[in-house]
Amino acid sequence: MTVDLTADPSAHADDDRDRTTRARSAEAASPEAAASPGPVGTPDPHASMPTTGRYAGHLHFDETITPVLRTDFDVEAYTKRGTSRIAVDTELLGSQEPLRDQERLALGVLHRMESSGLAEARTMLSTVTANEARITAFLATWLVDRHWQARALRDLLTGDHPVERPAPSRRPSRVAALRRIHVDRVQPLLTPLWNAAAGEPVAAGHMARMAIQEASLAAGLDAIARRLGGEAERVVRTVRARQEAAVDFFTQEAIGRITRSRKEAVVARLVLSLGSPLHGGGVPDPDLDAALQVLGADPRDRAGLQRARREITRLLPGPDLPDAHLLSLPRSGA
Repeated sequence: MTVDLTADPSAHADDDRDRTTRARSAEAASPEAAASPGPVGTPDPHASMPTTGRYAGHLHFDETITPVLRTDFDVEAYTKRGTSRIAVDTELLGSQEPLRDQERLALGVLHRMESSGLAEARTMLSTVTANEARITAFLATWLVDRHWQARALRDLLTGDHPVERPAPSRRPSRVAALRRIHVDRVQPLLTPLWNAAAGEPVAAGHMARMAIQEASLAAGLDAIARRLGGEAERVVRTVRARQEAAVDFFTQEAIGRITRSRKEAVVARLVLSLGSPLHGGGVPDPDLDAALQVLGADPRDRAGLQRARREITRLLPGPDLPDAHLLSLPRSGA
């Protein structure tokens, strides 16, 4: 055998690369090769992508996946509108007629319910509801709104004191204390089981709960504003105006979900049966029933508080068990 020692070894390597490149180009150009199984001709997964109908253009999207719910609420515009602290003129407030005890009690309950936004968001975002992009985008701005709304009500009661908070006038009951333990320690452990049992429809339950809570807050703010005057009334009406966006969003989301699927409606009914939406953060306020006596003194306001719940529950299957707290509303009044 004769070996040519003058030959360039790199030339053979270049020839091999050229042959490999030409072979691969031919395989790519051949439809038969592309369709053939094996490592050389791997099937194109996009060949099975729907081209018509509601799933057109979605490779991994079929009837087993719930479509994203889109309502008339413009989430993008809401997140871009900006938010800021609601100014309270404490000097002017101090020069006007002071708040009466009943009004302070009702404002305290509304303040604490507004302050529960972070706890409510934790409940929602620790479940599969966090997979809903429109909901999570809304909550990011909503939490800031809730903070400033709660701060404005607090300023009415404490005069912008740096650390003082409006505290309930009554001690929590034993049931409320146990509920606090459940929310803080037990509920986080049950969340994985809740996710597995309810799945995606749990978002409908959360939206139903928040729709009732936001509408109840709005009705309560309307009621207390009619009892106030001067700077206090102005601040409360400003808070009420900001509340409207949250009422619209959660109500549209809730109705859209519970009317498109019976399973979502059933889960929403179950969520509402586990606790009153008037329990901010899942824990009842010791002054809630007494505050409802104040907020529901006028027939218009009683109707508004009842309507906040009925707007959602009328669409749910099964009997509607009344919220026990609403039973404490006055039976009559001017």
